Amino acid sequence: MRKIGLFLTIAILIANPIVGRSEENSDAYIWLDVHTIYNFSDRWRYEGDYGYRPELNGDQASVYIRPAFRYKATPWFNLHGGIKFKDTVSADAADTFEIRPWQGFQLVWPKIGGYTVSHYLRVAERMIWQTRGGSDFDFTLRARYKLGLKSPNYDILFKSGMYLTGNIEAFANLESPLSDTFINRLRFFAGPGLNVSDAWRIELLLGLQQERGSRAADFSTDEQILRLRFYYTFN
Repeated sequence: MRKIGLFLTIAILIANPIVGRSEENSDAYIWLDVHTIYNFSDRWRYEGDYGYRPELNGDQASVYIRPAFRYKATPWFNLHGGIKFKDTVSADAADTFEIRPWQGFQLVWPKIGGYTVSHYLRVAERMIWQTRGGSDFDFTLRARYKLGLKSPNYDILFKSGMYLTGNIEAFANLESPLSDTFINRLRFFAGPGLNVSDAWRIELLLGLQQERGSRAADFSTDEQILRLRFYYTFN
């Protein structure tokens, strides 16, 4: 526990002045996520995650559960699929409930000097119901591509291994015709991770989300995020 407390204290001290300088017209959120992993075999595993994501000013909060399965076809290629259930409560907008199945694949390449690059592409079918303040239903088919980077473990402060990780993710609603599709959201995350034990690891990430309403518009930051992720592997 002392190791976890020291890691979080150092990471939060670094993150606090950055999060505190919020941009005009952007909102600040905390994302608290717990990821669980259970290996059925060398190829199949369960990867469920569960989270709570409140806005810092208290106007909005969401909770979700997201069971998923991964099939490791080769050391560098795997298939991924699951379903997300998300409930959002808002003080100044309609409350919503979302069901989101998705399908995707990941390519892990290249690996250079202990640094691992990954490419992740998936498509989700988003079904959103208003549960208070309205009765609308919305269906969207959305694609997302994530470029990730993870460092090797470094024995800095912690002998169990500390690492750095980050990613850039682009989102697009798949329109008809496809020529009307454009990237309408970008998401950036970066921060340190700590291998607490064989079963536990923690990441504390700083994130930005940027959006635009049309292909010709510029991106603007609408959300700043402090994300705390706990990973637990059962076996």
